[in-house]
Amino acid sequence: MILPMAATATRDGLVRATQEAIREKGLGGATAREIAGRASANLAAIPYHFGSKDDLVAEALLAEARELVAPVLALLGQDAPGPERAAAAVSMLDDLFDRSRDRVPVYLAALAAAPHRPAVRAGLRRLWGDLRAGLAQDIEAQVADGVLPAWVSPVAMAELILSVVNGVVAASALDGDGPEHRDVAAQFLMLLLAARPVDAS
Repeated sequence: MILPMAATATRDGLVRATQEAIREKGLGGATAREIAGRASANLAAIPYHFGSKDDLVAEALLAEARELVAPVLALLGQDAPGPERAAAAVSMLDDLFDRSRDRVPVYLAALAAAPHRPAVRAGLRRLWGDLRAGLAQDIEAQVADGVLPAWVSPVAMAELILSVVNGVVAASALDGDGPEHRDVAAQFLMLLLAARPVDAS
């Protein structure tokens, strides 16, 4: 079903308003009244467009996560040597993190909501599945080319990379005095590249 332009604008406005409310007030503060006020919309617009406030929150959380990882997915699809692509991915994640620090609370809210909200859990599983598959394919090609050693398991390594990224994001919110995220990313990249066979360097 194609929504009229005004209806699409209202729907998008509610999603953005929900993201802003979560960013500034947390999930508990993202009430229907708060969201509608920020979007300059009627309270009835929420059930009209989304069915319920919970469904709107799920859509807002997933939209934030998708927007954050979209550049990484695009990079993984590029045709470039594996080590160059890995270094570019780390650099992109660093820059993305710096530009998107204000969006971290929404992403963390999505992680926290996943065990209790089936729609959020399913959406994040699809998103991470796409990321894991892209990373694993990339790593598998590097193993086949001899860039990485044969003991590297593409799927397990892809999962490790996702876990490290999520851990760095969480640590940034919990411990502002901890190691700089760029230093952590550089250490991880050096560890991965140090696993290369001698003749691949």
